[in-house]
Amino acid sequence: MPDISVAETARLAGTVVHGAGRGRHLGFPTANIAPDPGAAVPPPAIYSGWLARRAGGAVHRATISIGTNPTFCDTPQVHTEVYCHGTPEEVGDLYGERVDLWFVARIRDTEKFATAGDLLTAAREDVRRSEAHLDSAHGRHVRAAALA
Repeated sequence: MPDISVAETARLAGTVVHGAGRGRHLGFPTANIAPDPGAAVPPPAIYSGWLARRAGGAVHRATISIGTNPTFCDTPQVHTEVYCHGTPEEVGDLYGERVDLWFVARIRDTEKFATAGDLLTAAREDVRRSEAHLDSAHGRHVRAAALA
């Protein structure tokens, strides 16, 4: 499936909350975002984007998953999870922070994997593809908007 761009103004504001901790255990720590009430959440998919921290103004490269965590069959509730590229030391503690997610491109649909290992293989490829989108002219343009 080809990548589908999202509107350059697509942004989602919310607060970082505690999740199940599964991503950290798998080596892909994610920030779980509780979107602001009434926020328009993009459809379930994997996206590339930027996570902008309101406190301090830092902007991190991000791969964003919106969906129901079908591999783990947790719940029908839609979750917004963000993997910030870089080490946990570079990103730091995000819990309780207000953040904005700026969407650059849709990478693929969410899907149920047979094993956690299969999920990790796909996640590594998602990050690789996300990096390419973030380095594109469109990705840099969206980053400039996130910094404004």
